[in-house]
Amino acid sequence: MNKYQIIHDELLKEINDGKYPNNAMLPSDFALMNRYHVARETSRKAVAMLVDEGYVMRIKGRGTFVINQNRYSFPISHVESYRELAARLKLNERTQLLTITDSEVPSVFEYGDDTPVPATAVVRIRYLDNEPVIIDHDYVLKDVVPEIKKLSQSVSLFELFEQQLGLVISYAKKTITVEPANATDRQLMGLAESIPIVVIRSETFLNDGRIISFTESRHRADRFKSVEFSRRH
Repeated sequence: MNKYQIIHDELLKEINDGKYPNNAMLPSDFALMNRYHVARETSRKAVAMLVDEGYVMRIKGRGTFVINQNRYSFPISHVESYRELAARLKLNERTQLLTITDSEVPSVFEYGDDTPVPATAVVRIRYLDNEPVIIDHDYVLKDVVPEIKKLSQSVSLFELFEQQLGLVISYAKKTITVEPANATDRQLMGLAESIPIVVIRSETFLNDGRIISFTESRHRADRFKSVEFSRRH
């Protein structure tokens, strides 16, 4: 394992264990260099990973501080399943499968003309630290995957598509909005009426250009944040 990854993992564990609570300052680059006997570039790369993942923020001239961890960071520029994301970010998660039903692609996705598009609707609740924070509504097109009879709690749709059906996922187009919570959101996630929902609607494409699924991922806004890394040139 690379040195910067070791530093990253140990700092993240110390954050999660409460050694560095919210707003606490992490050790300086110089302190990390001495602690791990590495070059400054290595220590800075480890901390930069924590910044990209939304755990800490750098303030010029002051240091690096832990961000409020009551919000979970969901990078949206990646094309990956929820299980892959949770494993990568080391989240304490579980999924509850609610329903698998025959349905149609909702009009909100503005797909095609007014002709109904048959799909299999899969509805799941995502829990983080035993708290329901996301409701995922997936609509898998029947002209690509004719039937989904069952789906294990431990298997993602991406695993079904790629590992069991031999399909290749290429890219996704995503739209983010903030909307009022509906009655289902409030019931399943125990929300007060004042808490809005961050809605991420995505279209997932195969490597041959076909759309395989539409997803409406409904996040409770008081637990959501997204941190992306941008470069000017």
